[in-house]
Amino acid sequence: MAIPAYRPPEDPGLWNAFLERLEKTLKVAEIHPTTVEYLAHPKRLVTVSLPVVMDDGKVRVFQGFRVVHDIARGPAKGGVRLHPSVTLGQTAGLAAWMTLKAAVYDLPFGGAAGGVAVDPKLLSKRELERLVRRYTAELVNLIGPDIDILGPDVGTDQQVMAWIMDTYSMTVGSTVPGVVTGKPHALGGTAGRDDAAGYGVARVLLELARRRGLPLEGARVAVQGFGQVGGTFALHAAALGLKVVAVSTSRGAMYREEGLPVEAVLRHYEATGELPRYNLPPEELFALPVDYLVLAALEGALDEEGAKAVRAQAVLEAANFGLTPEGEAHLLGKGVLVVPDLLTGGGGLLANYLEWVQDLNMFFWSEEEVRQSFSKSVAKAVAEVCAKAEALKGDLRTGALVLALERLNEATRLRGVYP
Repeated sequence: MAIPAYRPPEDPGLWNAFLERLEKTLKVAEIHPTTVEYLAHPKRLVTVSLPVVMDDGKVRVFQGFRVVHDIARGPAKGGVRLHPSVTLGQTAGLAAWMTLKAAVYDLPFGGAAGGVAVDPKLLSKRELERLVRRYTAELVNLIGPDIDILGPDVGTDQQVMAWIMDTYSMTVGSTVPGVVTGKPHALGGTAGRDDAAGYGVARVLLELARRRGLPLEGARVAVQGFGQVGGTFALHAAALGLKVVAVSTSRGAMYREEGLPVEAVLRHYEATGELPRYNLPPEELFALPVDYLVLAALEGALDEEGAKAVRAQAVLEAANFGLTPEGEAHLLGKGVLVVPDLLTGGGGLLANYLEWVQDLNMFFWSEEEVRQSFSKSVAKAVAEVCAKAEALKGDLRTGALVLALERLNEATRLRGVYP
């Protein structure tokens, strides 16, 4: 009988992508070698086997991961991803990227990430709950509001965060809302959290338009990926006066030259999991004559070949690593403005931070207060990244990376090395 033993993934995935970005940025940033050593070696890498009793009574073992990359600026913070492609290398890369993103937004967090290699759509709700609770139980001594704070990512939602919070709280013997963010409002979630990631992309675009004279009213937008980020961004973009002409999922794209009725399309998608119709192959969305192309799907969505077809004047990378380095180089070479994920992807992290602060103080703000704080933080980050890019005479990604590395370098210098 052949035993279906687990074999660790050989592909280091996004970790190598992070190291390549780091090495390239070090050519223009003055960072102490000690800081580089810390950043090139994650603080903690955990792999756990998760036995789960399935509905048919059989036991199935899943593989889970949790990586803490760096805690120089504060406790670790990062999402939990449930997806078949989850690997340790991918998780390490996402954790490192979270370290940089928190530094770009000047938040008191280090970077972390976690996940389980599973397709949650193939599990019943009870099976999913057992898996999530088992994952939390395996990590319970390594997480906490002052250690490592978990949050939602691909394949996880408010209910998953509620299960994590409950499992942790029952284990330690007291209710601890701050161990996770992205919770339901009834359990300490923050107002305005549901659409934070998409709202953050829209606010970044608004701030850049003000600073660089980019068009807004009537500007045409195509959104690749119509999930939590892409869908809410499309709503906020329409509210700003932009014309969303196309959206896509993995199955195909929906295009309408005069603009889509975004609210109706989003309601249909949330109810059915499908777009109202598909009249364009998903890869052809990149070639549409639009002002803005938003990448809101998984990593590596736009490579060099896809970039050759892009006709947008700006590409917003709303998904982590949405652009390959080759794709980005081609876009920059033909004068396309690339807005990197370290800037456009900060909305969810900002909302997580505001929720965490409220949970620690057990004092909650109105949605209006949350939005005001959120908008101020986005405006500050955009201004600082643009200023750094202009000082370096470089692109926005270089500006964001150098800004983050300088802040991490200062924190590491001040803390020193524990003997």
